[in-house]
Amino acid sequence: MASKETYQQELRERAVLQKHLDDIVTGTMQRVIAAIAHRKPSIKSHFFYGASAIHPRHLVTWYLFQTDSEWQTAKSNGLISDIEKLTRQEFVEGGYPADGAKQMKVSFTSDEDIQRTTGGDYRAYFQ
Repeated sequence: MASKETYQQELRERAVLQKHLDDIVTGTMQRVIAAIAHRKPSIKSHFFYGASAIHPRHLVTWYLFQTDSEWQTAKSNGLISDIEKLTRQEFVEGGYPADGAKQMKVSFTSDEDIQRTTGGDYRAYFQ
């Protein structure tokens, strides 16, 4: 069993790695949003969460549309597929580990679905 000091050092190193990976993800998602800014329907918001310092596959990215109708339109017109491909591509080009970029989740929903499902409780919706 590892000593308390060894474990504390591991946690410090993991925190540094998590910050580094979070910085990559933040920049990547901003580049994706900029690249699709001319496409319709537009993304209302985007965010991510995960424990990518444990393993880069432990990451979920979310892109939110305003309405269910916009979400369906994005499925129909290929926008969702394009965002998923672009997100994974940009992650790798931005320095995110390639195996993590392949296995991470790229997810989509609408604010309308969040309101309907949880009464607008974002925390409950994304747990």
